[in-house]
Amino acid sequence: MSAPTVAEQLVLGGRALISREGTADLSVRRLVEAAGRSTMCVYSHFGNRKRLLAEVFRSCGEDLLAALAKARNATDLERDYAAYARKEPRHFQYLFAADLETFGLDQSLRLDLIDSVLDRAEAHLGGGRDEALAWWLRIHAATWLDTAQRLAGEPGRFDTEAALKR
Repeated sequence: MSAPTVAEQLVLGGRALISREGTADLSVRRLVEAAGRSTMCVYSHFGNRKRLLAEVFRSCGEDLLAALAKARNATDLERDYAAYARKEPRHFQYLFAADLETFGLDQSLRLDLIDSVLDRAEAHLGGGRDEALAWWLRIHAATWLDTAQRLAGEPGRFDTEAALKR
């Protein structure tokens, strides 16, 4: 496998920064520090911070979708969705809770990701889009509450396991 390109290093650095510290300080300076690169790299490879953060978002979304691709049925899909959030809680937060407008990102990024998750759910549930959306709303709510509890240092404050096992 070849070494990551400078653009890939910047995306990986952004992902690492979010994983460690969340989205509170995603300045260009902090992003390049996390990638071990110079500020000029952001502008020469992405044009601006917004485009870099959009690529970081897409990269995190691709990881979630890759985790869901392994599912063989609806039970696996639920397990894998929750497992991704447990493994990468701050990435999950960036994907579904961060104020994208604060970063200059279009909300359509999030809606496109949800569409992709619903496509997978539709395939595994054997129903239509409405059934897939109802499934996602249930599993996402329980997963998000579980993630919020963990990030707050209060895992188990609410019994999300029951909802995740339905």
